[in-house]
Amino acid sequence: MQKAMEWRSSLWAVVLGAIAIICTATMAFAANGDQGKIVFVSDRTGSWQIYTVNQDGTDLFQVTNLAPTDDDGIFPSLSPNGKGIAFNYNAGDGPDLFVINVDGSSQRQITDDHGSFWPRWSPDGNRIVFTTFAGLRSVVIATMPADGGERKILTSDLWESVGGFYTPDGKEIIFGSQMGGFVSAAWIMNEDGSHQRRLTPAPIKAQPWGVSPDGKHILAYTNQDTPPALPSSIFVMNRNGSQRETLASTPVFHHDIYPSYSPDGSKIVFMSDRFSTDITEFTYGTFDIVTINADGLNPTVTVPAAGSCPFDGNCVTPLGGANPSE
Repeated sequence: MQKAMEWRSSLWAVVLGAIAIICTATMAFAANGDQGKIVFVSDRTGSWQIYTVNQDGTDLFQVTNLAPTDDDGIFPSLSPNGKGIAFNYNAGDGPDLFVINVDGSSQRQITDDHGSFWPRWSPDGNRIVFTTFAGLRSVVIATMPADGGERKILTSDLWESVGGFYTPDGKEIIFGSQMGGFVSAAWIMNEDGSHQRRLTPAPIKAQPWGVSPDGKHILAYTNQDTPPALPSSIFVMNRNGSQRETLASTPVFHHDIYPSYSPDGSKIVFMSDRFSTDITEFTYGTFDIVTINADGLNPTVTVPAAGSCPFDGNCVTPLGGANPSE
């Protein structure tokens, strides 16, 4: 998935409206200057493990030494202080949630239901929002204390809801859902599960994945829950779902997915198979980890050939996060 390391700007037809939306946020956060780390999953050693790397591709570090698993979806997330990583791991009975220090020490399991995945931290680091099975019918969004404990279910088990994450103020949770019979759409709700409302129209089949540090903009990608033949492109929109603009159109059969911001808001990281030579109409190609400026310019392959998951697209899943704080 990375193969051709040249990224021609001609491939990136950045919509002027998107630049107008994002530039303000970029300038506001640039003074901070903390581009932080990227946490991701790779099978480069022969088994799926969690790694961290700087935004420029330096200081690559293998965090975990997990036993080999056939489940490539591990979905790591850096804690707000950069010292911990939450993730899910499936040893064979189903996925459970774990937390590990960013240096690889003190791995501990925090669920034992064999059906919890996609964890993300609350801004204060005290809670985790995650996706979990609700009986045999569906999956729902839930939260619980970061060290484990009693969970609170936030969405109905009548519809599949996945991939929740907090807004920076901790007051709301953004997630993807099939509520109302849609294949997938971006939704937002209060952190206690109340006031649920849809942000995107049904046809784009959106899955949200990142929010800007000021909480004003949401990153998402198109064609969630669809065959690999349909391309997935990254877009940005206001927190209320307005002024939706595509950051870059994706070539046919290719996929740009799982976008998130750097801590200072100046960069966006995502995974892409647009340079893959092993892609087909029916499978995903090998994924690179790519960074771009928040205005959609200066695309750079940060980690080439990070991983291959040709049938589900759930591997690699890079996520921007903070450097460890004192």
